[in-house]
Amino acid sequence: MLDAINALPCDGIVIEALGQGNLPPATISGIQALIKNNIPVVFVSRCFNGIAQDTYAYEGGGKQLKEMGVIFSNGLNGQKARLKLLILLATTSERNVIEQAFAI
Repeated sequence: MLDAINALPCDGIVIEALGQGNLPPATISGIQALIKNNIPVVFVSRCFNGIAQDTYAYEGGGKQLKEMGVIFSNGLNGQKARLKLLILLATTSERNVIEQAFAI
């Protein structure tokens, strides 16, 4: 699915990750391809009131994803993170600005 998204004209993507921000290892190559193509990848937790964090260091864990360049949202659910990303992309394409905005 991530490879298909990467083939489309896509400005950014929000992924509702498991737990504190973890994904199955099979998703890593698709996320790497998105980041390589300068597509911001924002993570939120699917857990109610969850916060995506770079806690776990296994393959697909938050630590690896953060080091790859995934942007972790600060307590927003998927819908709110999507709206925030849409607004940010309407005003900037600079990754550092987008990342700083999600750190707040």
